[in-house]
Amino acid sequence: MEYLHFFSALRDTVVAFAVGGGYVALFLVLFLEGMPLLGIAIPGHVAVISGGFLAATGVLNFLWVVVLSFTAAVLGDYVSYLLGRMFGWPLIEKLRPFFFISESVITKARDFLGAHTGKALFLGRFNPVTRGLMPFFVGANHMPVKKFWVWNSIGAFVWVLSSVVAGYALGLGFHAIAGLTGKALVIAVISGILIIWGYKFVNARFHIFKRYELFILGLNLASILILFRMIEDAFSAAPFMAAFDLYVNVSINEFILRDLGKSLVVAASWINALGGTVMMAVFTLVGAIVLLSHRKWRSVAILLLSMGSTALLVGQIKEFILRIRPENLVTIEAPGLINFLFDNASKFIEPSFPSGHAAFAAAFFVAVAYLAAPRIKSWIRRELFIVVSVILVLAIGISRLVVSAHWASDVVAGWALGVFCATASVLLVRYLGTLVAGIVGTLEFKGKSKE
Repeated sequence: MEYLHFFSALRDTVVAFAVGGGYVALFLVLFLEGMPLLGIAIPGHVAVISGGFLAATGVLNFLWVVVLSFTAAVLGDYVSYLLGRMFGWPLIEKLRPFFFISESVITKARDFLGAHTGKALFLGRFNPVTRGLMPFFVGANHMPVKKFWVWNSIGAFVWVLSSVVAGYALGLGFHAIAGLTGKALVIAVISGILIIWGYKFVNARFHIFKRYELFILGLNLASILILFRMIEDAFSAAPFMAAFDLYVNVSINEFILRDLGKSLVVAASWINALGGTVMMAVFTLVGAIVLLSHRKWRSVAILLLSMGSTALLVGQIKEFILRIRPENLVTIEAPGLINFLFDNASKFIEPSFPSGHAAFAAAFFVAVAYLAAPRIKSWIRRELFIVVSVILVLAIGISRLVVSAHWASDVVAGWALGVFCATASVLLVRYLGTLVAGIVGTLEFKGKSKE
């Protein structure tokens, strides 16, 4: 994987952004959350809690997080308030279809105002739906500017302080729990909770996920827990997988010394070539071309995002962990022009964790199974297709153990990483694709109406 040198610079950039750019990102997210309708789709509450969490871990400063969050929330709401005073309710009606906001949501928010606009503005701050609407509504109702500043400032201060403190407490708890279970596992649990929250948040508002995509969500959560557990183990002073890694490596090497061993190594080398970077790139390119020919734009996006994100994360994690490969690796050379597909000594200079072959295979075949299986009408052929996909993923990963190119935990981590990237790509593209399709459909409908 010649691209691995890229990730050292990328890691330094990410760290610098988290320290310096984190304040800017926090300010922008909370400012934009105050915009009418747009704020409904922006996770400002998650951002401000995350700011408190990062303050507890020493990445950000607690006081600066509170000040910037409060300032951004107040200014964003004030812009929304001014838009409400200038354009009133007609602007909401024009923009509402682009954000998939039902008329009932607008009606409930307007009714919530009632006769006590000050209290509505304060309480609306704590509701994720009305938080992006209420400042505009009170502006449309021509609430006095002084009254707006009083109620909005009080609401923003209470909301920001309570959210930052909650994030800070979560950060302190993170250190305490991480001392017992490991930081990586705690991060995995927190990430899983955020993924579940995001899934419910999106589906409650847009109803875009089908019932079988709950299985995709389950795979996503399981894979991230396994991946982070493997990462935690890689850094542990007493890794629980070390004994298993050695056992698998020694057992396989003893077996390949027998009569059938040479044939097994040859077969594993051919399977390695099937799951290598070159062949997986070819499979991905061919798959994308076939899908493009049928105008399956979302399917192309899922496939490319699955493989692209896997490549990025494999390289980043390898650079981060730098685990040495087994010393007893086995290589063979194939005759002719196809020799470049096979592993040679020069390819084993790169770190071992996680297995790129296992990760690419898992990402590719999970994405392909998701895209192709629902279109197979015969349930027998559909189940057979899924089983064959699983067998290929397992075979490619196990082949890396046969030639001792990886430890067993490398392969498990690779499988988990590939499954995570593929399932995350499915959920993300399903969400973004629906938004884009809805906006395009609304524009086309309005264009036809004018004609």
